[in-house]
Amino acid sequence: MSARLLDEDLAILRDSARALGFAALGAVRLDHPGFEPARAALEAYLDAGWAGEMAFMERTRDLRGDPGQMLDLDARRGTALVGLVPYAGEPGPVARYAQWADYHTEVHRRLEGLGRALVERVGPCETLVCVDTKPVLERSAAVLAGLGFIGKSGCLIAPGLGSYVLIGVLLTDADWAGTDLGARWAEPAGDALPWDACGSCRACLDACPTDAFAAPGSLDPRRCVAYLTIEHRAPIPEDLAKDMGQRVAGCDVCQEVCPYNRSTTRGSRLPPGAELPRPLGRPREPDLPRLATIGSNQYRQFVKGTALNRIPKRSMQRNALIALGNGEGPLDPREREAIEAVLDGDNEALRTLAERALRRRGS
Repeated sequence: MSARLLDEDLAILRDSARALGFAALGAVRLDHPGFEPARAALEAYLDAGWAGEMAFMERTRDLRGDPGQMLDLDARRGTALVGLVPYAGEPGPVARYAQWADYHTEVHRRLEGLGRALVERVGPCETLVCVDTKPVLERSAAVLAGLGFIGKSGCLIAPGLGSYVLIGVLLTDADWAGTDLGARWAEPAGDALPWDACGSCRACLDACPTDAFAAPGSLDPRRCVAYLTIEHRAPIPEDLAKDMGQRVAGCDVCQEVCPYNRSTTRGSRLPPGAELPRPLGRPREPDLPRLATIGSNQYRQFVKGTALNRIPKRSMQRNALIALGNGEGPLDPREREAIEAVLDGDNEALRTLAERALRRRGS
């Protein structure tokens, strides 16, 4: 018989979670009916081909709809404990979350600690740590665990924390028998993805540099700067590249303009040590000429210990050349030297981008 998890257990676990660096913790049963809209939305998203080059999403389609299979659970049994880890950072060519130490490692460590606290509280149970490398509908789980709502940007927005949060999920066969924490965010029809908390605000939709939103809450990743710079491996169409600005790894524009991220009380809600550590000696602003011509060994050192290791070297060189081409004014001597080095190289796609940068800024 599975261990039971009650409201009073969750209250104790929240104290443990806060000590581990989570700013919020909730729980939801995996058979909660509120997951159904998200499952249907995922099916439509994949059927429409919106996953682009993210083939892993198609491969894990069934598991995303029933993550309990990863614990050998039947009929969507089990529970998801959902924790939020906040992050900060500054605007720039690299998205805020990637300016810190690799969040996968840090959030994984905190979830392992939460798993130990769970076993200590309710007794022997199975657990599985999920950051974003396992097929779980994290945002929907966070909503149904009472931690926030999905904004028109498609981001989870947590009251008092905003959207600059990472979602960590601990799957367990312990049976959540407490309060339905997601009821406060659910629509009358049972939709788990409400947008009404955004009201008439369209800031994120209107600010997107590549016009990637097909509708409120519906992002076409094939036009999104984050997808293009991180997941997309092929050449980026010029009509999109010219609107990427100087971003080389991700994009925060839709979050930067969100009113929920202007809270002045966020700091008071954070437990000690909540925010991710910054890699020592790592500059926030990447050196674009260096990235455009970087060698393999240098690149491994550049991305080591950060989430940037998701981006292959050729993709980062591509991104850096696009950023150089989108810069203002004539090329400075270091930029010109980098462009000329690429033109002398043997990669046709990179040479094409170097030629574009030279045309735009060479005079």
